[in-house]
Amino acid sequence: MDIVKSRISFLAPEYHPLPTADSSRRFVSSSALLSQIITSKLEDGNMKAAVRILNSDEKPSAPSEQTWSRLKEKHPAASKPLDGLPCPTQFASISVSELDVRRAALYFPAGSAGGPDGLRPQHLRDLLLSSESGPELLSALTA
Repeated sequence: MDIVKSRISFLAPEYHPLPTADSSRRFVSSSALLSQIITSKLEDGNMKAAVRILNSDEKPSAPSEQTWSRLKEKHPAASKPLDGLPCPTQFASISVSELDVRRAALYFPAGSAGGPDGLRPQHLRDLLLSSESGPELLSALTA
C-alpha cells in the first residue's frame, strides 16, 4: 500500500508529501526500477510485455503536477453526468453457455491485470483448468 501511496502522492500532497532530497527514503535508480518492472512481467508470464519494455527507449514519467496536467488533457473528465443512464432492468438479459464463458475466461492474454480485489485472469484460468475445481467454477460463473 505504501508503494501505491508514494506513486500518487503528488495528487494529494497534504496527505502524502513528495519525498525530498533530505528525506530518509531510499530512491531506486531507473535501471533498478526497469529491472523490477521486467521481472514483474516475467513473473506474470507476460514474455511479450517484458521484451517490449526491455527494447523500449521510453521511461516512466516522474510524478509531478505537469505530468498530472498532461494526463488530464489526454483523459478529460466525462462530458455528461452519469445520472441519465438507463435502468438495467429495462433490457432483456442475455443467455450464455458454459462453453462461451470458458472461452471468454481463457481468452485473456498472459499478464492481464487484475481487478481491485487482486483476482487476475490467470487465477481464473488456473482454477478453470483444474480437474478438481474447474467444472464447478465454470457452472457457478455461467450462472
